Amino acid sequence: MADDQDSRTEDPTGKRLGQARDRGQVAMSKDATTVIILTMTTFVCYKVLPWTMRPMLMLMRRFVEQPERIVVGDITSFEALLTEIAKTFAFALTLPLLLMILAAVLSTWAQVGFVWATGKFDFSFGFLNPLNGIGKLFSAKQLIEIGKGLIKTAIVGAVAFTYIMPELMKIETMTGLEPIAMTQELFYVLLHLMLGVLLAIGAIALLDYFYQKWSTLQGMKMTKQEVKDERKNADGDPHIKGRMRQIRMTRARKRMMASVPKASVIITNPTHYAVALQYEMGANGAPRVVAKGMDFMAKKIRELAEKHDVPIIENPPVARALYATVEIDEEIPPEHYKAVAEIIGYVMKLRKFKKAS
Repeated sequence: MADDQDSRTEDPTGKRLGQARDRGQVAMSKDATTVIILTMTTFVCYKVLPWTMRPMLMLMRRFVEQPERIVVGDITSFEALLTEIAKTFAFALTLPLLLMILAAVLSTWAQVGFVWATGKFDFSFGFLNPLNGIGKLFSAKQLIEIGKGLIKTAIVGAVAFTYIMPELMKIETMTGLEPIAMTQELFYVLLHLMLGVLLAIGAIALLDYFYQKWSTLQGMKMTKQEVKDERKNADGDPHIKGRMRQIRMTRARKRMMASVPKASVIITNPTHYAVALQYEMGANGAPRVVAKGMDFMAKKIRELAEKHDVPIIENPPVARALYATVEIDEEIPPEHYKAVAEIIGYVMKLRKFKKAS
């Protein structure tokens, strides 16, 4: 396993990262999630709960200060009281709960975005095997997580102790306060404690987030052979691509050679280049290159032209220029009109002379 891990030196490709994301294998820090949820909890306790709990506190004050005005003997009055308590309780907790749920969703979305990993729903009986659980419990990754948990607990505990110690003296003096005033003081002590813990966990979460990113990428590293195989699968086997390219070239060459007997003239170098032109009198457009070749192919074009009595004209400058600038089935450019017109005119005169003789 160590040798296999040592051979994984290549960064994961985009395809590998996409497959891992589809499986739900993404870098996500649980500590970052905890920080976001705790931040929302602190906000809820400091800003939302005092507002939503106000009707609940007013209702409780009626029970404490004026219990004689609460009628429970009449079933109708008792049901109305229960309804009022239920509505007040629901109002007090609905918004805080919704905000906590929103914080949990945002904590995940902020780190990995929207992930729909259907592979997570696959059922397997492997989790029932106790040996698998023991193996995971004593794996290197699990031991690292246990070590991180102990360190985080120690840091958060130290911060909490540092924050709470100065407040202990205040708590002793609260015994002489009224219940409401004492509750407010305890609330602010708790709030300060939460802020201190939040700062400590925030620092830990930042480090853990970058560690999770690094750890996930390390776990998805690839060997050179895996990268090569993936590129081959994406682009196609180079041997097969080469064979297909050879087949296309052979077919194109056969089509080209089939056009030589229909050509009007073959312009040669005389031996290195051969360009076959086709031109019909009265037709629109300039002469068109229907075949061209160099060396061996030039020889084949000349032999096929001789076999079908296609005129062969030696003109090295024109042959080289047409071969270099005009592709097959393209018309010649205007700069070659004059030279090619002279050649075609000569071929027509030659044909008239042969017919006359």
